[in-house]
Amino acid sequence: MLIKKAGHPKTVLNRFDLLGDDEKALSKAFAFLLASEPVALFDFLRYLGIRIKNTKENFKNISIVTEYNRKEGRIDIETKYDEWFQIFIESKVRKNKVLHQRTQYLNSFDPNIPEKFLCFITQERDHNKQKAEGIIIHYVGWEDINLIFDTKYWLTKPLMKEYLSFSIKNYNMKYQKEILIQDLSEPNEIKRFKEFNVYRRPETLGSPLYFAPHFTNYANQEEGVGIPYLSKILGILTLKASDIENFETDIKNFTTNTPLVNDWIKGVKLGSDNETFTYFFLDKPLKLTKNLQKDGGRKQGRGKDWIAAMIPANRCVTFSEFTKRLMQNN
Repeated sequence: MLIKKAGHPKTVLNRFDLLGDDEKALSKAFAFLLASEPVALFDFLRYLGIRIKNTKENFKNISIVTEYNRKEGRIDIETKYDEWFQIFIESKVRKNKVLHQRTQYLNSFDPNIPEKFLCFITQERDHNKQKAEGIIIHYVGWEDINLIFDTKYWLTKPLMKEYLSFSIKNYNMKYQKEILIQDLSEPNEIKRFKEFNVYRRPETLGSPLYFAPHFTNYANQEEGVGIPYLSKILGILTLKASDIENFETDIKNFTTNTPLVNDWIKGVKLGSDNETFTYFFLDKPLKLTKNLQKDGGRKQGRGKDWIAAMIPANRCVTFSEFTKRLMQNN
């Protein structure tokens, strides 16, 4: 693992990156977050359906253990409040499937603890909830776990920002946000998009699947006003432009297209400064046959599920809404 590249003053890795990028690494990172940030722990517990208040006394009484060995097998994470609940968490990443573990650990629970939960967190979108032998079984996506924490509050917490950056970058996490639509009007940002397939914005969390630029009147582009392109987002990184070479390995994981990687690096360096931004690394854009437009007029409810007037930061729409607008536009 490259920790610091020659010619750069310090590493760009955070503490979670040092764990690697396998299943155990994500499991340990998640456990460390829960053990370090009470708000994260209690948000997660309430997400599972455990009605517990975030108090110092409750937090003190909760244990969190990783890779706990029992005769039935090794449990990735166990968290327990002896008089209240016991949770076994099994972590799955990429193509790893939940198979025999659905019933493997049912006999491992302490019969004297009132509330018992078996939670499988996978990269499949699976929201099933079952009950077997008095044990509640949850099937949850890592995307959904991250959505619990995707708030302005967490942007002020360095540890949470490190965890989310680690999980998004190393495990290709995708949130429910599908198509990000944002205004482009500044010449440098238009050039960054058109020539280098990069979209830059102030530091943010979240991972949409596609990016669609909206050119304003001020942009004065030959395509005209509206949305002329749709680009697949191949990767997202938050960094300082001066550190881009330290992220070369991460960027090469986004695509095998070397010329595209070279363009991305040039795009990040365009107008280089020492501020931290979030960069979206895009595939070659698809040109629409006709620009999509904002909802016009002043009628109540305009822009619902779409865009109107000033486009807010992080405005995302669904594929179905985007497709509907395309069909209406023909």
